[in-house]
Amino acid sequence: MIKRGIYGIEYFPTRQNDRQSGGLGCIVAAVAALVLVSLAWTLFSRLTGSEDEPPPPPALPPVAPEQSAPAEPVKPAPPDETLRTGFGKRPPQLRNLLMRLEEAERKGDVEMGITTIEAIRALPGSPAADIDDNLARRLGALNLRRLFELKSAQWVKQVAVKRGDSASRIAAENGSTLASMVRLNGARDLSKLRIGEKVSVMDHPRFRLVVHRRTRLADLSLNGKFFRRYDLSSGVFGAPGAYEVTLPVRSFWSALGVSFGPVDSAEIEMLLPKGSSVLVSEL
Repeated sequence: MIKRGIYGIEYFPTRQNDRQSGGLGCIVAAVAALVLVSLAWTLFSRLTGSEDEPPPPPALPPVAPEQSAPAEPVKPAPPDETLRTGFGKRPPQLRNLLMRLEEAERKGDVEMGITTIEAIRALPGSPAADIDDNLARRLGALNLRRLFELKSAQWVKQVAVKRGDSASRIAAENGSTLASMVRLNGARDLSKLRIGEKVSVMDHPRFRLVVHRRTRLADLSLNGKFFRRYDLSSGVFGAPGAYEVTLPVRSFWSALGVSFGPVDSAEIEMLLPKGSSVLVSEL
């Protein structure tokens, strides 16, 4: 290396270590410069890019847990399904009678249906106790048909009109009610009876109504056999015991503290003549 010295221009030989250290320093300086430039560019990009960055999307509302649709009210099973409940576990005799009842209903055979239900309810040990209320109400509907549509000979008779007879007189003489006689004779005008004309009337029916205070049910029997079941519309306030129907009928029920729905009340009033037996039971 040539450089100015104290004695003028002088020559100094360059050492290998000096050349190596100088080259290394240049490399380090270049790398540092690149790092600084990179950092500066990154910082610049962030500062300028923040303004163009789209705002974050609005937070979505929390998703409510899916609610199941409200359950539909359970509908009562059709009569045949009710009778089929637990069918395979029924005693063989009861299964046979239930199938016979289904056959009677398919055929519309009232007598067959009545005798079958009576046979089921009379089975020893009450194997059909869980469906007894269903059977009792079926039996009541069939009994009404037997009485007013078929005019069963065991309950209804034909009476020839005599001189001086009226519909109310004929009903009273046969221990029945005028309302039931009107229904038995359908569209016939009972206010214009002719001598010798035949009319239908119940033959001295012996009705007995048992009112159950606890279950709020009333069972009507005819001539000692179950006839029909009714629901009470309120509790029974009358004291347990035996009573006789007096007139007017509605005043009798009011005094006894027993009330029925309008339709049932009219039907009971039609069936029960004065003097019919009513038993108020604690059960």
